[in-house]
Amino acid sequence: MTSDLSPAESAVVAPPPARTRRNSTGYLVWLGFAGFVSLAVAVFAASAYVTLDLDQSRAPVRGRLDYGLLVTHVATAVIALAVGVVQFVPSLQTPRRPVHRWVGRVYVACVIPGSVFALAVAVMSLNGLAVSVPLSVLSALWFITGVQGWRTALRRNFRMHRIWMIRSFALTSAAITGRLYVVVMKVAIPDSYGATDHDIAAAANWLSFVGNLLIAEWWIQRRSGATARRRYAGAGG
Repeated sequence: MTSDLSPAESAVVAPPPARTRRNSTGYLVWLGFAGFVSLAVAVFAASAYVTLDLDQSRAPVRGRLDYGLLVTHVATAVIALAVGVVQFVPSLQTPRRPVHRWVGRVYVACVIPGSVFALAVAVMSLNGLAVSVPLSVLSALWFITGVQGWRTALRRNFRMHRIWMIRSFALTSAAITGRLYVVVMKVAIPDSYGATDHDIAAAANWLSFVGNLLIAEWWIQRRSGATARRRYAGAGG
């Protein structure tokens, strides 16, 4: 059966060849560790909201409406965090595989509404602008990257789809890194500095997603450079 695509279009649509490095033991160990940490954080984050007891909320809320938005955000974010790691399993990364497509749909179906609820929670936060502004920026970027990941998949532009999904999961993972930054700063910052829990939370909120995005962009550029070098070598350059 012949293809209806031109060679130029095929170069955009066809997914890049799998790399041996992504099947290496080191990568799989890292992926397993990331999956374990993601699952642990997901369970920890959800544990306070399973009973739907407003008094157990880890974030201060005004009433039932705020609490309902918070619980919905937590639920969607937890699922996105748990299934997001699966998208990076090398054997499942081919977009034509049903597992990849269905897991991706679940992920996006959680990220898009989850980011909207996150923005609502951030705007109505009782913790002040220092905490709510970075959370609002994170929520907006989370929504944008999720939508772009979905749109590029629909257009079958798999190269850009992977790039946007890497960015999206980097923002999803802010739930992990944010908590790690809080722990590190509480241990590392001396009491004489006078940093309050509010100060630490505000700083951790910025670092959680800015740091993740920088790492994601480094990884994207590194992979893009390696792909370009392989194409150059294959062309006999």
